[in-house]
Amino acid sequence: MNTRWNVAPGAGGSRDNGPPGRRLGVKRACRSRRVEWHSKPMNVVITGAAGRLGRETMRTLLDAGHVVQGLDAVEACPPAPGPVRVCNLLESAALADQWRGVDAVVHLANHPTSYGCDARTVFNENVMMNFNVAESARLAGVTRLIFSSSVQVMRAERFAGDGTSSRLLRLPLDGDYPASPANPYALSKAFGEDQLRYFAANHGMTAIALRFPALFHQVPVIAGNEPHPSVPLDEGLTWLTYADAARCIRQALVAPLAGYHCYFPASARPWLRVPVETIRQRYFSNVPVTGETPLASLVDLRSLAAELDWAPQDD
Repeated sequence: MNTRWNVAPGAGGSRDNGPPGRRLGVKRACRSRRVEWHSKPMNVVITGAAGRLGRETMRTLLDAGHVVQGLDAVEACPPAPGPVRVCNLLESAALADQWRGVDAVVHLANHPTSYGCDARTVFNENVMMNFNVAESARLAGVTRLIFSSSVQVMRAERFAGDGTSSRLLRLPLDGDYPASPANPYALSKAFGEDQLRYFAANHGMTAIALRFPALFHQVPVIAGNEPHPSVPLDEGLTWLTYADAARCIRQALVAPLAGYHCYFPASARPWLRVPVETIRQRYFSNVPVTGETPLASLVDLRSLAAELDWAPQDD
């Protein structure tokens, strides 16, 4: 069965062009061994390349001088910026020859939601796709895997119209926030993060999970002074442009990392047109705050700046 894979519905910056570590003074080391920024063009495969984030990422990586090819369950129409091959990621045999000479895989392909869908199909097929991609890439000698996870891994099913208190454990949000999936799609993404930990710990891969929030081409059209009743509040009113998400992926490709890492790339400001402290008091008054108050942002981007030299450009 060929399923249209796309990035989940829901993090580059003005300082992320060129040799990143020199400008921020980032120590060129990682959690397990010393590595260097990749300075040469890489051979990269993007899954889900016919989708919106896949196209933007392909364009960004090509502009950075990398050699990029795409995989998707459907043909790219209109054409993507680079070549896209039709491939069913549920069929492991179809992946055996997709990674020859490849340095890194950017895995964006998954069912994008479980709302209105069969929960078993979404969960089982996402988990199978994720493992098939990682295992076949490992067997082919690929050393770096970037995975599109989701903000939904972190949040409860609390919507603006519910009138209930937040179930977040703390603010601000970041990539170290513990996974607490509350729907089948989020559960499949949490399993994907665990799979990355497995491949990093047992097979020496550099595995990076990016928990993308809702993605937009520009400042969200939903921006206003009050959230719609259907808005999932415990996503922290977070958002990101496709361009910033693609720039974050570009930085994750070349950053001096080893082992497993998880980040939450998001705009520093919420899409609600209300001061951050007002938002906290109105919607998250029961949530503990780590660090200084009042909050300047509902997200903590320091690890992204220090380790990927990334900050959002499109705030």
